[in-house]
Amino acid sequence: MKIRLARDGDYAAISRLCRQTINNINSKDYAEDLVNVWSSRSNTDRFRSSADKCKRWVAVEDDKIVGFCDHSFDCEVWGLYINKDYIGKGLGSRLLKVAEDSLKKQGCKKITLKSTITAKEFYKKQGYKVVKKDMHPVGDKKMEIFVMVKDIK
Repeated sequence: MKIRLARDGDYAAISRLCRQTINNINSKDYAEDLVNVWSSRSNTDRFRSSADKCKRWVAVEDDKIVGFCDHSFDCEVWGLYINKDYIGKGLGSRLLKVAEDSLKKQGCKKITLKSTITAKEFYKKQGYKVVKKDMHPVGDKKMEIFVMVKDIK
């Protein structure tokens, strides 16, 4: 498996993986109407238009994108999505570590992220601490999230 920066030709696969993860994994923790709005917003144009505002790392196996993680340039992890067949196999930890190392090189001392209910325990295992529970707007809905931070040295 290879982890590399995303390329322009990756956005359709990234958006498809994002929708599949929301529908297959996150749907266990959120209401169907929220999942439908959230999933519909994860489209190719949205990922393409944000490409210059972040670094986006993809995990590729057999020419297929099986995970991705992206972060802003101001010390925030935006998202981490893993193909359902790769959950629990260390891929999420590897992708997150790549993003953390990238942010550390940018000079970040603390990383912030907004976790779903689904991923909160994963992030805790990676050393993140919940600083507050919040409601995040998704279209005309609001979803429960957790603002988490991790000090990096």
